[in-house]
Amino acid sequence: MDLDVEFNFCCAHHLPRYDGVCRRLHGHHYKMMVSLSGQPDPYSGMIIDFEELRAIVTREILDLVDHRNLNDIPGLENPTVENMIIFFWNRLKPLLENLREIRIWETPEYSVAYRGD
Repeated sequence: MDLDVEFNFCCAHHLPRYDGVCRRLHGHHYKMMVSLSGQPDPYSGMIIDFEELRAIVTREILDLVDHRNLNDIPGLENPTVENMIIFFWNRLKPLLENLREIRIWETPEYSVAYRGD
């Protein structure tokens, strides 16, 4: 069984290793889906409380990146969506053992999904 929670955040970045318009500072309104897999706990009937998952993601990801310049965050000096998603995975996986996938939409048309190594 899969459990998905959607998050939204806004931030700025530039891609210093890209030869194109995204090399300049610009912003995005990102959508992120965090997915867990597992069986519901027999007592609670839940994989995880939605609000517990929201609190973890807010503390570990959103508080760090929302309304910030991603290039200023250590470890995200080249903040492509691909690099962002691995960075986010590495922050969440130790706290969410049944983390299955993170998907980030940079625009409504373009997204990246990551399921770990």
